[in-house]
Amino acid sequence: MTESDIYPLIAHLAKGQVYPYVVPINAAGDPSVSPPWVIFSLATDVSSDVLCGPAESRIAVQIDVYSKTIDEARAIREQALELLLPLGLAEISKFPFYEPDTRLHRATLEGAVIA
Repeated sequence: MTESDIYPLIAHLAKGQVYPYVVPINAAGDPSVSPPWVIFSLATDVSSDVLCGPAESRIAVQIDVYSKTIDEARAIREQALELLLPLGLAEISKFPFYEPDTRLHRATLEGAVIA
């Protein structure tokens, strides 16, 4: 699985403001888009080995939704979860955060895809 497998599934969230790994920034180093936005990443890709070689791969997927309100961030996170379930997303964890430097709420979703 790659980023190109995930992006088409969630590309329409947050009015299309979905980015791999980092939000676009301006010359001052601040986000160049207004919230809400979604960041997604493939955090790890760990393969299991058996006697005859590699067996399965466990890919950790992380979705971070940034918004001015926690309710909106959570709602978009739930939409992302529903859209990613067909990939076989399992071991799902959800976390709320507040980013004081940006004054934005972040709703994070972590899960694994076993391939």
